[in-house]
Amino acid sequence: MIEYVTPYFRPPSEAKSFILQATIGCSHNQCTYCAMYRKDEQRFRVRPMDEIREIIDAASGRGEIGGRVFIADGNALVLAQKRLVEIITYLRERSPRVERVRMYANVGDILRKGVDNLRELRALGLDMVYIGFESGDDVVLERIKKGAGFEDTVKASRMLKEAGVMNSAMVLLGMGGVERSAEHAEATGRLLTASDPEYVGALSLQIRPGAPLYDEWQRGEFTLPDKFRMIKELEILVENTDLTDGHFFSNHISNYLPIKARFPGDKERVLTQIRAVLAAGDESLLRPDYYRDVINQY
Repeated sequence: MIEYVTPYFRPPSEAKSFILQATIGCSHNQCTYCAMYRKDEQRFRVRPMDEIREIIDAASGRGEIGGRVFIADGNALVLAQKRLVEIITYLRERSPRVERVRMYANVGDILRKGVDNLRELRALGLDMVYIGFESGDDVVLERIKKGAGFEDTVKASRMLKEAGVMNSAMVLLGMGGVERSAEHAEATGRLLTASDPEYVGALSLQIRPGAPLYDEWQRGEFTLPDKFRMIKELEILVENTDLTDGHFFSNHISNYLPIKARFPGDKERVLTQIRAVLAAGDESLLRPDYYRDVINQY
């Protein structure tokens, strides 16, 4: 039996999906805030096709593959088009119940794929990719070695729309530190407006051992905004975000103020809620720190 390399990661919304680890690690793996794929055994590599088939055969034989599949690890869209088509086609042949396929992707992978290849994958069942935007501030994006700037991210997002693939964008409150807190929040809102994703997940930055940013923080080179500054960033972010028809969440366990909304209809309600919390300055209105600490215990 083929074993998965652990830990592996998936979005919270893929909790009920079958996880197919077609790649191991992250092909970029340079982002300074990320500690997810730093272990030696998680160095990036593509799993051989015979192993992928064996995983699919075993899981389908046990009835484990339902309607939803998430292809891991960090950015499976980096796979060659021929290989991705082969994987998804085999998945559907062995498990006809598969209705949708999703994966993490980075901006560079989307740009390299192009609209025609994305359309081909969409026809096979790829209906959404998850992208870590993190910030819309090019100064911050360069500092954290994200590998993509504002304009490339907008271009990639438009390619997804043209191909009919939904975009679930993740942004990080606090990513600009205290120094660029306002600039980061405002630019990130502008990026979301220009990219117009179907889903937005706003998470709060957690500085974790193993990430280069952790070392910067320990040396005093990076200061994380406090909890009310994080809420202020959320206000600025929402003020500058206009979506055609998008779901906006800040209900991840890392966040101090959980929000679940749909824009544009809920935007003013959300701003009213955020401003009331900021005006009160009452920590009892925020999610307790011990909730957030849970995700550091790994």
